Amino acid sequence: MHSQQITAQVDTSKNAFKTLRRHRKLRGLLYPDRKRAPGHRKVPVLVRLDPLPGLTPSDKPPVRIFVGTESPQYRAERVLVWSIMQVRDPSRIYEIYLMKDLEGFNRSTWKTGFTNYRYAIPELAGKRGRAIYNDADQIYFTDPAKLFDSDMGGMGVLGITEKETSVMLLDCEKLADIWTIEDAKEIHSHKYFRKKVHDVGLWGLMPPTWNSRDHEYVEGESNLLHYTILHTQPWRPYPKVLKYRPNKLAYLWEELERGADQARFTLFTEKNPSDRYLELLDMYAHMHEVGRPDMGRSAEETFSGISLFEHIEPIAHLVRRTGARSILDFGSGKAKHYHDAPDYPAGSRFKTLPAWNNALVTCYDPGYKPFSGELESSLYDGVISTDVLEHIPEEDIGWVLDKLFRYAGKFVYVVAACYPAKKILPDGSNAHCTIQPPEWWQGQMEMAARRNRGVTWVLCTQEKSALSFKQRKRLKKKGILSRYFSGDGDGSREYWSPSKIPTRQA
Repeated sequence: MHSQQITAQVDTSKNAFKTLRRHRKLRGLLYPDRKRAPGHRKVPVLVRLDPLPGLTPSDKPPVRIFVGTESPQYRAERVLVWSIMQVRDPSRIYEIYLMKDLEGFNRSTWKTGFTNYRYAIPELAGKRGRAIYNDADQIYFTDPAKLFDSDMGGMGVLGITEKETSVMLLDCEKLADIWTIEDAKEIHSHKYFRKKVHDVGLWGLMPPTWNSRDHEYVEGESNLLHYTILHTQPWRPYPKVLKYRPNKLAYLWEELERGADQARFTLFTEKNPSDRYLELLDMYAHMHEVGRPDMGRSAEETFSGISLFEHIEPIAHLVRRTGARSILDFGSGKAKHYHDAPDYPAGSRFKTLPAWNNALVTCYDPGYKPFSGELESSLYDGVISTDVLEHIPEEDIGWVLDKLFRYAGKFVYVVAACYPAKKILPDGSNAHCTIQPPEWWQGQMEMAARRNRGVTWVLCTQEKSALSFKQRKRLKKKGILSRYFSGDGDGSREYWSPSKIPTRQA
């Protein structure tokens, strides 16, 4: 690791990587810290890269990488993992742990939503073995296994300086009693955690090429590029807070994202969903069968499909404009708002609605046995999903959206609630497990559209908030503001009304 000659230098000047007041918008000055809801995850999200088929698995230990991240960094997370996939040892296991929204941490004064998670890694890693820590805003050019396997010289921590903690190689056993999860949850001081390691002489240095921050990058030499300066990050995660400026190295990140888009890469897939997705699917299937006796609801009343009602007219607009004759209702529930389709048995998954020119609707719901079977067609003119996305874990949103787009020939219409549900699931969690602002959902739709071009999409977000006079006119139901976004793979924009959204004519 130390044998090659290194020309890269570490910039130690005081404000080299700072985002200053002049880089913030007014909102960012008035409210510099995001209001952070309490974390809800018991453990980090594990993205596991197994040895590629046909190769003899390596006998080396899995490369464990813990990533500090938060929801606005969803694009950065994906590109970081994709960059690792481009340079990894294909015969070795890589375990990438996304640390975000972990429960029990007091994040009220953190600079980011993941600041202190790095100091909980020894505990999260089982107080054994090694682990790499990365911020989400980084990309690899060299196999991280080379860092993971490097000689630590008996140290407990390696960083590029005695203060820098955004990339670290950790010996979790040595740090087990130094960085405790109890301290990580309550103490808001990088200096405190660094001092504890320095006091016992366990802090060492790694070559600066493993954390080349912005202008420290040297082509052909840097092993990792860290987009440290917040207001020049190419993916612009905080557009309401920061005044973004161009980044001369943006092309490196953008090239990786284009590659991920072309490969239709998502962190999880339909064949390999997250553990939480499978847990929720079992839970919803059980509730479909037995209802919610604890809430006085029968099986017939549970997930009846009533949420479709307020979206009938916006979808009718798309049907008329596109001439759609076939529609897939993804996550339809029991579909009580539809009429049985002629020429099909009563109670089948095939339905119609006069408002939609009696287009044939196929109902699909993986949690409702009568509608969970394999679909009869691989393509429908339109795909709709009106009470689904917020019930899906954040890490699975990408592949679920890809599935909707894959079945759509002309349009996709989806709804995302941006507030907690009244319903509580049997395990005590809120039924809306992914609660994000409209712009987050807009970004997810834009990414899905880039991976699946040629389809018009419409997103309806629903939120509870203080409303202006103009906004009150847009209320569809008491206290809920609906916003509409639309695009087709080359960006998107917001529309005041779904009737204003342009679509490809039939």
